[in-house]
Amino acid sequence: MTEAAGGRPGRGRPRSERARAAILAAAADLLVSGGIDAVTMEAIAARAQVSRSTIYKWWPSRAHVILESFFNRSRHTMAVDENASLQEVLTSQVTSLTRLFRDTDAGPLMADLMAASQADPDIRAALDEQWLRPRRQIGASLLQAGIERGELDAGTDIAAAVDQIFAPVYYRLLLGHEPLHDSLAATLVRQVLDGLRPRLQPDEGPGSPAPAGGHSAGI
Repeated sequence: MTEAAGGRPGRGRPRSERARAAILAAAADLLVSGGIDAVTMEAIAARAQVSRSTIYKWWPSRAHVILESFFNRSRHTMAVDENASLQEVLTSQVTSLTRLFRDTDAGPLMADLMAASQADPDIRAALDEQWLRPRRQIGASLLQAGIERGELDAGTDIAAAVDQIFAPVYYRLLLGHEPLHDSLAATLVRQVLDGLRPRLQPDEGPGSPAPAGGHSAGI
């Protein structure tokens, strides 16, 4: 057993891990209670009972703390069921995002972060690094796997397809012109995947065999 200073056995999480968790929790609490402007390095340090230098040891700016705390609270919405079809997985991803924005305080907070990112390069960089990029990578890897299985056209523009599937959720969040209802996810995914199916060649008919090694995965 390892021992803490003074020869006593260490208990619980290491001090650095406890401090990091406290900082993220403090940032999340401040974000919910006071919005982006309330989340300053001074406020985070006071609430987490750490020094500002401790915060800067792990994050280059308050924006990165904000986004990591925000991301940690919504990580579950990125879960991928390895046994589900491509259509089911993508629908689940969009449904989770829709409900997160519609049913929790994450919706208004994300709208505020996106608005603030237009004038704050730190928030823009953190939003890309800690929110958009991880989510886009999951969607892109799912679509790439569908191409490799022969379920989607080999010429699919993956980046554009990811935008087509997920962007309408952000569009409705920001403008509020249409509701974020549960059926939106299935509609978006179905319509996009229908347009990405492999095109039949002139000598192929509806009964032609599927590509070797491929499976429909329920699309």
